[in-house]
Amino acid sequence: MIKKRMIKTVTLFLAVMVLLTGCEKAPEAANDDGILRAKGGSDDAIEAVVNDEEEKMEAGEKTPGEIPTGSKAEETFSGGGTVNVTLGEGENRMRIEAEVKAAPEAVGTLIMQADSRLSGETLRSFLDPQGEVKDYTEELLAAEEAERKRVAEIDEKLGEGSSIVEIAGVGDGSTLALTDGNRKAVLVGKTGASFEDAFLQEKCRAVMQENVETEQELNVKDEKAGESSFSLQEAKALLMEKLSVLGIEDIHLTKAYFYGADDLSFYELQFCPVVDGLPVAYCFGQHDISRVYPNGLAWVSAEGVAEIGLWNCLMEQVSAGEEDTILGFDKVQELLRIYLKDGRLQCTEDIPFSTAELVYYVELKDGKLELSPVWGIYMDLEEYVDYCGQAERIDFVWTIHIDAVTGEILEVQ
Repeated sequence: MIKKRMIKTVTLFLAVMVLLTGCEKAPEAANDDGILRAKGGSDDAIEAVVNDEEEKMEAGEKTPGEIPTGSKAEETFSGGGTVNVTLGEGENRMRIEAEVKAAPEAVGTLIMQADSRLSGETLRSFLDPQGEVKDYTEELLAAEEAERKRVAEIDEKLGEGSSIVEIAGVGDGSTLALTDGNRKAVLVGKTGASFEDAFLQEKCRAVMQENVETEQELNVKDEKAGESSFSLQEAKALLMEKLSVLGIEDIHLTKAYFYGADDLSFYELQFCPVVDGLPVAYCFGQHDISRVYPNGLAWVSAEGVAEIGLWNCLMEQVSAGEEDTILGFDKVQELLRIYLKDGRLQCTEDIPFSTAELVYYVELKDGKLELSPVWGIYMDLEEYVDYCGQAERIDFVWTIHIDAVTGEILEVQ
C-alpha cells in the first residue's frame, strides 16, 4: 500500500512545491465555445441516450426543482442505490461496485469567487485565541520569500529549471496571519486558510511517529467508523464547528486515517467542500497544477483541532445558471458502454470502480471558479497503485468525469 504524503499546513502557503506526477493523457478532445467536448464515432448513440432522458422530462415523468409538499430539500433527490455491474466487451471491460447516492434531478452551473465577506475579525474567531493576539503577517511573508530564495539557489546549483510551482486558484493576493503564541491562523487571498495549535499538533505528531506502522485507513462511508469513544463522525462534527466560522457549511470526507495511543488518539481527515448539497470534485494522488482542486486537510482529536489546511475552499457565489436535467446513473452506464466500445475509455475489470457520485467539476475561468455538475467515477487509488505494480498493462483509467448534462467525457486519468 502506498504511504500518504503528510502535509504541514502553514508551510504549504509558502507556495514552494514540487510537482510529483501529472495526469494521464485524456482522450482526444475538441474545444467548442470554451467547453471541452469528447470526439469519437459514436456521437449519435450518445445523443440518443441523452435525448431519451429529455423526452421523459417532456412527458412529465420528472419535474426538476419541484419540492414535494411537506418535504425538505433533500427529498428532491432520487435514484440512489447499489450498483454492481460489469460493462464492456473482451479485454476492455470495467466493473462498478458502488453505493450511488441519490442525485438531484436538475442542477445549474455556479460561478464562484474568493469570499469577500472574510475579514480580520473572522480570522480572529477562527484562531479562537487563548491569549494576547499578535499580527505576524510580515514575518510570514518574509519567511515565504526566504524559502523561495533558498529553493532558487538550490535549483541554480543543480543547473535545473525552477522547482517552484504556483498552485492554480483564485484570490485577491492578500495575506493575514494572527497568533496568540501557541495557535496560528492564516488567511490567504480570501480563498485559502490554515490553523495550527502547536501544543496539540506536537502531541499528535508524536502519536503518529510512534504508530506509523499501525495507522488505520477508515471507510469514510461508514458512519460508525473509528474509535467508539470518539468516532469519525464526532471528529467531523468537531471540525465543522471550526470551519463554520469561515462560512463553510459542509464537507465531504475523501480519506480518513486513525492514529491511536493510550494518552491521545486522533484522525487525519482529507476532504473537499460541499456546495449546495454537492461535493466539489477532488483529486487523488495526481495533481495537474493548471486545474483547481478545492481541498482540505485536518488533524482532529477529542482534545480539539490540531491543524487545518484549506486550498481554494473559501468561496462566495457570484451567479447561478439555469438548472439543467441531470442524467441518471443508469444513463451514465449506457454512455460508459459506448465509450468502452469506441475506445475512448481503456479499462480493466480486475479492479472495481468503488465510488460513483454526482459532484461539481471546477474550472478556473477569468479569475473565477465555474462549478458544473459531473458524474465522478473512481477506483480506490491504493488498489490501483498496487495493481499497477503487478500488471504488465498500466494504461487503463482509474478516474472518470462525465458531464452530467451532456454525457460527454470531461476528464480521465
